[in-house]
Amino acid sequence: MRRYSHDIIVIGGGAGGLSVASGCAQLGMKTALIEREHMGGDCLHYGCVPSKTLLHVAGQFAAAREVASLSRITAAAPQPDMMAINARITAVINTIAYHDSPQRFRSLGAEVFLGSGSFTLPNEVEVNGEHLSAKTIVIATGSRAAIPPIEGLAEAGYLTNRDVFSLPELPRSLAILGAGPIGVELGQAFSRLGSSVTIIDMAARILPRDDGEMSAIVSAQLEREGVHTIMNATAVRVAPGGRKKVIQLSVADGSGASRSQTVSADQILVAAGRQANTDSLNTAAAGLELGPRGYVPVDASLRSNVRHIYAVGDSNGTYPFTHVAGAEAAVVVRRAALHAGGRMNYRTVPWVSYTYPEIAHVGHSEESAAREGIRHRVVRQSFSGVDRAHAEAASEGLLKIIVDRRDRVLGVQIAAAGAGELLAPALHAVGRKWKLSAFRTAMTPYPTMSEVFGRAVSAQLAPKLFNPRARRILRALFRYRGSGPHAAASAAAHGE
Repeated sequence: MRRYSHDIIVIGGGAGGLSVASGCAQLGMKTALIEREHMGGDCLHYGCVPSKTLLHVAGQFAAAREVASLSRITAAAPQPDMMAINARITAVINTIAYHDSPQRFRSLGAEVFLGSGSFTLPNEVEVNGEHLSAKTIVIATGSRAAIPPIEGLAEAGYLTNRDVFSLPELPRSLAILGAGPIGVELGQAFSRLGSSVTIIDMAARILPRDDGEMSAIVSAQLEREGVHTIMNATAVRVAPGGRKKVIQLSVADGSGASRSQTVSADQILVAAGRQANTDSLNTAAAGLELGPRGYVPVDASLRSNVRHIYAVGDSNGTYPFTHVAGAEAAVVVRRAALHAGGRMNYRTVPWVSYTYPEIAHVGHSEESAAREGIRHRVVRQSFSGVDRAHAEAASEGLLKIIVDRRDRVLGVQIAAAGAGELLAPALHAVGRKWKLSAFRTAMTPYPTMSEVFGRAVSAQLAPKLFNPRARRILRALFRYRGSGPHAAASAAAHGE
């Protein structure tokens, strides 16, 4: 029997890798954790943490302009100081960083190797000239921005999520290639800070993975805020235009024809998808098969085609979310350290697009249920029926609940201010197959945005309860004398 240097090797110190290393080390496995750049990965340094900090700051600038409209004294609009904003982002990262630091993971019992790891054999990884081996290996190397092959783009220069949070000054104009969550979130943020923003995408609408009705609500908000979107557009080439970068587009119209259009901007942000960070792993030495964009295909147990090699987080390309990486890591820990079963259920994966308003999603959308031939109906509730939404000038939102023939909740989508925080009851409803009426059993405090769930159920139950037949039965049983709303309205109309 071969003797290995470690029980498990984890390549990559992002959200997924750190969770695997933490769990396995604390359960007594001799754990090697390899990270070539920053512990904490993209989420901490170039993704979730800096982007949400920037969104918060941009929201404060938007709120300041709104407050100005309610003020008696006219004051100059606040101007963003990008160096101060960058410092705020860095401070937040530094506050969180210790939790992901090498010293903390060493204190948990893991051996941390700061360097680039690559396979030399199916069970062996080389890092800094040292050869490590283990029965189980986990790839958790994350992903990076995919750069489209656009003529002249490299020569003109562009930004990605790795450098957009450290700009020395605010771009007067910003063109964004990609209308997914990253592109739309950052586009709205920079617009609120004062940039002139144009978002460009080949898709027919922004946020194409979200429910179409929900993305339309965000699209309307972007238009109100002055963000320009160009859809069904392909970037053909980029050329210098004085101090600007000029993007030549081919824009398709509804008839199948296309027209040429140009967009000029000080900066170009590329947010057109991701690709896996597996190109330096020498995966051929391990016999690993890679999919498109370098992702490692896995089964529901997170195993690759080489059974002792797992892939979690962005590196497997399934869902590029930190919380999914954490859930996948838990499956690997369960299988590797506890020798128990464990599989991922991606049916109940929630996600939030952190625009304003936010879009929160779990389970089936109306579109996905129809696509899979599931008999369903859709319950809609506007936030215009929620008093707190009016108080906060946030009544443009919408709740959609997808239910099956037995009124069990299949999915929920919310477009509203703070939609991500409102999603919690929906997670339970979808995961536990609650019936729609379960949303009405809890008493919610007034006034809160969470009343929207109860209002949705009440709107569905009202016709079943408040109807002529129910009134006839109750009059017969209890001798009630009221005639109901329709008769009362008719009598009032005739002056009776």
